[in-house]
Amino acid sequence: MNLIRWAKTLFTPVAIAFLGYFCWQARDTLGVLLRQASWPMLFVAAFVWGLLHLLTPFLAVAVLNGSGSTVSWSQAFATHASRLPARYVPGGVWHTVGRVMDYHEQGVKPRHLTAFVVLENGLAAAFTLAVGGAIVMALRGGDTVGSIAGLACIAALIGLVALYFIVNTKVLQKPDALSASRYLSSLFIAAAFWMGATVAFLIYLHAFPAATGDYSNIEIGGIYLFSWGVGFAAIFAPQGIGVFELVASELMRGPIGLMGLVALLAGFRVIVGLADLAVWSLYQLVSRYHD
Repeated sequence: MNLIRWAKTLFTPVAIAFLGYFCWQARDTLGVLLRQASWPMLFVAAFVWGLLHLLTPFLAVAVLNGSGSTVSWSQAFATHASRLPARYVPGGVWHTVGRVMDYHEQGVKPRHLTAFVVLENGLAAAFTLAVGGAIVMALRGGDTVGSIAGLACIAALIGLVALYFIVNTKVLQKPDALSASRYLSSLFIAAAFWMGATVAFLIYLHAFPAATGDYSNIEIGGIYLFSWGVGFAAIFAPQGIGVFELVASELMRGPIGLMGLVALLAGFRVIVGLADLAVWSLYQLVSRYHD
C-alpha cells in the first residue's frame, strides 16, 4: 500500500506536467474554443456535478446501515462535504481516509467501514467498465480496442456479482452481511451517480459543439465511462489523471486533434473542481450559520 501511495504521489506532478504541455501546445485551438464556448452550458455542467454531492451520501447510508451501523443522510453529507478539499491532496486517497476517520469517530465499526470503501470503489469501477465497455465495444466492433472493451465489460459484470460475495464472506460475515436488496440499492445509487456524471460531461462537451465530431451522446457517454474506469484501474494515477484524458482522446478523435482534445477533456476537471469548491463553501457557510 505504501508503494502504491508513493507511486500516486510521484505520478501526480508528472501527469499535471503532461496535461500542461498538451494545453500549451494546443493553446491556439483552446483560445478559439473558449471564445466560441457556451458559458451558460458550462455553468449547468458544474451545477449538475454539484447536485451529485447530494446523491453520494446515500451510498454510505445504504452500506453502513445495511451492515448494522446507524448513519443518517445528514451525517454522511456533512462528512462528505467537509472533506472535499482532501480530494486535491496528492495521493488521491485522503478524501476517503478523512471520511473513514469521521465515521469511526461516530461509532461505525471498522469492518463496516471496510465494506463501504470496497463497495464505493468497486461498484464505481465495475459499473463504468461494464456500461462503458459495452458501448465502446459496439462502437469499435472487433478491433483490438473493441475486444479489450468487451473483455473489460465481461470482467466488470462478473465483478459485480463477485463483490457481493466477497464483501459478505471476507469482510462483513454474519450477522452483519448485506442483504441482496441492500446490495442492489447500493448498485442503483452508484449507477445513478455515474449516469449523472455522464450527463454533466455531455453538457460540458456540448458547450464546445465543434470539438468532438459526429459522435452520438450515447457513444460519448460510453467513452467517458470506459475511460474513467480505465483511469481508475490505473492505480498509480490519482483519480485517473492523465490516463482518462489520453484514453478518451484516443477513442473520440475529433477535428481539433489529439492534443486539443486532451486539453479540452482536462478542462472538465476544472468544472468538477469548481463544483466541489462551491459545495464545500456552501457547506461551510451553512454550518457556521447553524453554529
